[in-house]
Amino acid sequence: MDRRIREFFEANEERMLADIAALVAVDSARGESAPGAPYGPGPRRALEKALEIARAHGLEGRVLGDRVLLVELGEGQPELGILAHLDVVPPAGEWKVTGPWEMKRVDGKIYGRGVIDDKGPAVCALYALLCARELGLVKRKVQLILGSDEECGSSDVAWYMEHYAMPPRVFTPDGSFPVVNTEKGRAHFVLTAPAYTGEGRRVLSLSGGSVVNAVPAVCRCALSDGETLETVGRAAHASTPDEGDNAVTAMVERLAAMEGGGFDVFRALCRAFPHGDNAGRAVGAACADALSGALTVNLGVMEYGDKGLTAHVDCRVPVCGDAEKIAGAFQAALGGAVKLEAASISAPHHTPAESDLVTGLLKIYEEYTGERCQAQSMGGGTYVHEIEGGVAFGAEFPGSDVHMHEPDERVDVAELLLGGEMYAEAVKLFCGE
Repeated sequence: MDRRIREFFEANEERMLADIAALVAVDSARGESAPGAPYGPGPRRALEKALEIARAHGLEGRVLGDRVLLVELGEGQPELGILAHLDVVPPAGEWKVTGPWEMKRVDGKIYGRGVIDDKGPAVCALYALLCARELGLVKRKVQLILGSDEECGSSDVAWYMEHYAMPPRVFTPDGSFPVVNTEKGRAHFVLTAPAYTGEGRRVLSLSGGSVVNAVPAVCRCALSDGETLETVGRAAHASTPDEGDNAVTAMVERLAAMEGGGFDVFRALCRAFPHGDNAGRAVGAACADALSGALTVNLGVMEYGDKGLTAHVDCRVPVCGDAEKIAGAFQAALGGAVKLEAASISAPHHTPAESDLVTGLLKIYEEYTGERCQAQSMGGGTYVHEIEGGVAFGAEFPGSDVHMHEPDERVDVAELLLGGEMYAEAVKLFCGE
């Protein structure tokens, strides 16, 4: 462990937190595409704010394709890339400690949308470059690549890789410590059905969830007889649905119990996605393996109205799973009432534990924490999912309660600083002499 790195982060703590606060203040949830802002004005403003911060510290950067900010340090060909994102999921649910766009420090933690996913870690990575520059730790080039569409499909990275080459080693602070080298595959299914036009009681409108990769916390419904319904659950990341309580499937369960043809579509949905079944057990799709874990299922977004039903399902598929067979099992349970189509399917991601990137980062983690560790797998797809040889290195520590994708998102300041120290050590290892 390089004591100088620790001293740098201790000396720059307040300045770093101020920069995180400036980014948190930007509502960077995806919006309507516009010229110069393919993901909406918020993500574009976040790129500009990050560029402003980098320049204020004497680092030069470029916004590429209105999608990605590239900051470089060192000479020659890039040896290491640090990939983080500035877009966030919408601030669903009730925030109690602070508003989502106002960072607040309470009892050693900072609160606000993006403090852990992924604005806080992005700033830590920026300070790792500043640390390496000040201490003379970097000779060969390191790239900090900040994107703006991770939460809605990572099309920014796909665009970047079409136009620019990634360094031979890439890690992202968009997962968990110590090192995540295996990620489940992901399938995004879209469900559609026509509106009910028959006689009798029926659903007039229904709305629940905002993004497919988060467990919906609230669902509201209006019936034709004037009754209104609301179900309140608990938000969580779609990769860990058992940590949440799905308000949409709870509403579907209530509607499925009502009499009449106006609720047939909800009975079909309840057969396929019964409340509390987050593993596909009801349709015989459940599967698991030792390398990557079990299948997870999240009915994340649902809308119903005059134009019928549209819903979105997020499945995290283990290495042993077959997304097409899983889709077939759900369609069989839905019958003819609801149509299922695959919007996207991505294969699992795996980087060998023997690679120099994995072994080097694990050694850094052990030196800075004093804990023995090994590479791990996760259900959440990180920013390096489509990057060969890429891994996640932080930013969430084991056992931390960060409220990922939930109200009052938070992170322990000491853990955030420790992550930054390890990123600086990684720059020293792979880009130093």
